[in-house]
Amino acid sequence: MSGFPASAAVAGWAQVVNRDDDRIVHPMVLLEEAGRSALAAAGVAADQVQAILSTPLTALVEQDHTETLAARLGARRGPRVVSAYSGAAPQRLLARACALVAAGEVEVALVVGGIADASVRRARRRGVEPPALPTSTWSQGSDRPSDLPQRKWDGAHFAEIAAGAGSPPGYFALVQSALDRGMSDAARASRLGALMAPFTEVAAARAAHAWFPRARDASQIATATPANRMVAEPYTKLMCSFPTVDMAAALVVTPAARAGRRGVFPVAITTAEEVGPPSRWPSLDRPPALSAAVEEALRLSDTDLAEVDALDLYSCFPAAVLMGCQALGLDPIGDRLLTATGGLPYFGGPGASYGLHALVCLFDDLHHGRADTVLSLGLGGFVTDFSVGVYSREERRGALVDLPRPEAPGWPVVEVAEGPAEVEAMTVLHARGEGPVAAPVIARLPSGERVGARCADPALAGELSGQNLVGREVELTGRPGRLEYQLR
Repeated sequence: MSGFPASAAVAGWAQVVNRDDDRIVHPMVLLEEAGRSALAAAGVAADQVQAILSTPLTALVEQDHTETLAARLGARRGPRVVSAYSGAAPQRLLARACALVAAGEVEVALVVGGIADASVRRARRRGVEPPALPTSTWSQGSDRPSDLPQRKWDGAHFAEIAAGAGSPPGYFALVQSALDRGMSDAARASRLGALMAPFTEVAAARAAHAWFPRARDASQIATATPANRMVAEPYTKLMCSFPTVDMAAALVVTPAARAGRRGVFPVAITTAEEVGPPSRWPSLDRPPALSAAVEEALRLSDTDLAEVDALDLYSCFPAAVLMGCQALGLDPIGDRLLTATGGLPYFGGPGASYGLHALVCLFDDLHHGRADTVLSLGLGGFVTDFSVGVYSREERRGALVDLPRPEAPGWPVVEVAEGPAEVEAMTVLHARGEGPVAAPVIARLPSGERVGARCADPALAGELSGQNLVGREVELTGRPGRLEYQLR
């Protein structure tokens, strides 16, 4: 835990978007544009920047682009930081920047992030070499779950991967099934459509920056059509983050005295990591680390949720929104707006940097007097990384807390099992133009251990479409790395 006097303020912020189909850019161009715009808003010259902290340009390789950006801006020598690829990273970087400024190590810190994956797609469609790598495999529209990278969690068995749910939609759809236990397919669709429709209205009001500034009703979002294909049940395309965008955003952190009346103040930023992916949690729909981060942020800021005038919940998929609502104690279908941008499916989901756009929109609300206190919730990794920030127009003492990662190994997961098991999470994955292709499950053994399993008969995926097996028993057979199930 570290505290800092309210001498660190966000003095300027900006975001840029390139929706011009004739313009192919390198992401560094967008980062520079956003950085220069934020610096101008803060009244700070580019050659006064010392620290540069950025989200990664790609998850495919490790690369440090901060010195290149510093050279483009003409920035001074100073700290350079590239975060992990995570939706929680922007607030982690902002906390680090505030700490550097408050400690007197730097006078000006620039927090920046962005991608140009729409430019990658434009280049490929024209048959020319893209100016940069895409942010990720899935940002370019992978057709099948098997196209996506496979990995393990710190060497431990990864039940989600073993089940064949290695894609981001698959992960969140598994969590969604646990959230939806006992609901009919029609009730699930109705709830998710009603949850996400207000997001589209906010995106429509953000026409200057949103990738899809168009309001849609609940039925349009929830109903699968050729233009709104099913991705991972119950998620249609319109419920999924859209990462193929050209977007960037930047924040400028300075001492409060330098920010003047322009500044907004971080009151509390808490970050936390989960012990592992959902199969490692006590309950697959409730990450303890998220609840802990929310509780600590509200406690440190001495803020009741009723005092928060505007908020933004990470919204890559509906399960992320619902988990955020659970942690905050919010009614997900209530009157309260859950997004400041319009959300990752409609505003756009630029890699690991979406949280910067959320902060830009929230800080606009603070600066223009539409809010006095705002809150942003970030989520990343394989539903394993969380950040919560509370911000104010008033100068207040702040606190930065990185909660310790649990030392326990998490809920036990095994690779091999025979016999009956109860399904705790499931989804049906669809491939473009093929329909259902897989039906991964996470199941609990009578011993309490969990396993990830695939359907023994591939045709079963089609039969299970529109069903939620959570609570049902299945029969497990197979070998390590290929555990299969049949319905009992």
